[in-house]
Amino acid sequence: MTADISILIAIIGCFVGLAGWLTRRDTKISDDAEWKGKVDTKLDNIESGVNGINDRMSKAEGKIETLETRTTVLEEKVSRKEHIA
Repeated sequence: MTADISILIAIIGCFVGLAGWLTRRDTKISDDAEWKGKVDTKLDNIESGVNGINDRMSKAEGKIETLETRTTVLEEKVSRKEHIA
């Protein structure tokens, strides 16, 4: 009879332990999924910021090229006027 009670208590203990382990595992998976979602959102925000910077840099480079061309033309005009005068 005592052996039967001990075995029953051991089996119940195993089920309680298994239930606790499964609950902790599910909670951990849920927390990890939430964390991954937050990280993905932050990475998307960083990516969109970097893409915005790239777009602005491309526009700035185009403006710089235009200014370089205009400066070259002005330098040529000034140099021709200096030779004439």
